[in-house]
Formats: sequence, structure tokens, C-alpha cells
Amino acid sequence: MTSVDPDLVERIAGHDDYFSAKELIRFLERHHPVEGSGLSRELVEAYAEALDYDRERFETSLEDRLTDSRSWRPGERLYDVDGAVSIYPASWHERLADTTDLAAFVDVMLESVRAPEGVEIDRDRLGIAQDELLTAVEIIAGLDRSVASRLLREQRLDGSLVLYAFQNPEEIVRLPEE
Repeated sequence: MTSVDPDLVERIAGHDDYFSAKELIRFLERHHPVEGSGLSRELVEAYAEALDYDRERFETSLEDRLTDSRSWRPGERLYDVDGAVSIYPASWHERLADTTDLAAFVDVMLESVRAPEGVEIDRDRLGIAQDELLTAVEIIAGLDRSVASRLLREQRLDGSLVLYAFQNPEEIVRLPEE
């Protein structure tokens, strides 16, 4: 049987709100160490059971969001990554797992931005929210959040990345203009 970390169960249970399937998987991908990309369904279900989640409701939430798409899809999606479950598509894991180049993360994440039909987007003005970038680095590259934050600061100082609204929690990370 898959074992859960009782400390993580306690941390999750301490939240006032019931985690959706995506929120639970995001939390577990950040805090429960696993080998490889994504989490096994058995592990996710073991946590849901330990948290006394309504099994049918949780499994429905998981199945409704799960896609086998290899690229990002809009909405509250979860991705099948070689039989595991992740909040990021398999292509992101494959392309970014072995890098700490945050500009590569921003570049890959920006590929998912689609303009409505008939609307042109100036790609140089697009960016990724700092929190979203750091979460992706934590999950995909397996780095601690403080290490990811340090890398962001270093890469900003060396000009690899640009932060708009510096020191604002809603900072946007962009690639430098060419």
C-alpha cells in the first residue's frame, strides 16, 4: 500500500477549504518527494482517503480534469504523464526537467498563451506570473522554492529575465526584448 506523509496530511487538513483534485495534486507535487514526473494515482487517492475526502466526488473531479494531451490546455486541467498525474503536461516535464534556466521555463510556458481569433499579441509584452514560474520550477526541476527564488534573482541580475512590477507579489517575469 502507498504510504502518505502524516505531516503533509496534517498541513492539508489545517486548511479551511477542501482542496480540489488540482489543488491537492499541486500541493503534493510541491511537497511529497517522488521519483520522476507526476504522482501515481494510488498516492493521490491515498492522500484523499487519509483526508477523508468524499471518494466519488474526488475521483469525479480528477477524471473530469484529466487529459492525455502532451501540451498545455486551457482550464483546470490535470495531465497524464506516463501513467502519473501532474498539473503540467508531459512535454513540459520532458523539456524542462534537466534545466535550471528559468528563461527556458518562461519560453515553454509562454507557448501556451493563445490569442483570441482576430487578435494580435505582441509576444514581447507577455510574461508569466512569478508565483506560477516558481511553482513550475519546484515541481518540474525538483528545486526547493528558496533555490528557485535565488535563481530568479540571479538570472534577473544577469539579464536573462526581466521582472515587471519588481517587489510586487504579482510580478510578471518576461524574456528580455531582443
